[in-house]
Amino acid sequence: MSLQAQWITMVTMVGSGLILGVALDTYRVLKERLRLRGWVVSLVDLLYWVAAASLVFHLLVWSNWGELRFYVFIAVLAGFWTYFTWFSDGVFRILRWLLAWLERAVQTVIRLVTVLVWLPLAYLWVLFRKVGALLWRLVRGVLQILLMPLSPLVRFFSPLGKVPAAVFRRILRWFRRLSHRK
Repeated sequence: MSLQAQWITMVTMVGSGLILGVALDTYRVLKERLRLRGWVVSLVDLLYWVAAASLVFHLLVWSNWGELRFYVFIAVLAGFWTYFTWFSDGVFRILRWLLAWLERAVQTVIRLVTVLVWLPLAYLWVLFRKVGALLWRLVRGVLQILLMPLSPLVRFFSPLGKVPAAVFRRILRWFRRLSHRK
């Protein structure tokens, strides 16, 4: 391997160590904010290390066709150490601020949607229901007034209206008895 390829590999691996540090700080901020506990932490740790190994492997394949040498490990650790020594505190604070800002932005959007869309629709629904109930009462009242002259006929035929219902109930009882005998 040429000296140029070795330097490209070295710089790439130091960069991957820095990227791994940023990813680990991002994971720490999210774990703290989401209050992850128990087996979820183990699962996310596993996913982090699978993603980290995949990143380092792909960068190694890109830089020198995957030749794994001792200085590759040293370069990744140097990038990781450099990040945690010089940049971690600042990036951690920036990530916390970004997450808090994102939470406030999402809350603002939710409030806006609630105030501008949901509440007007809810008030319109209540208004339509009340107007519909009022119209129904009016229609029912008008029908009662219009049908009032027919009320003597209804009273006269009302005993006949009860007879078919009683006959229907007896037929249902008879079918139920037949179905229970089997």
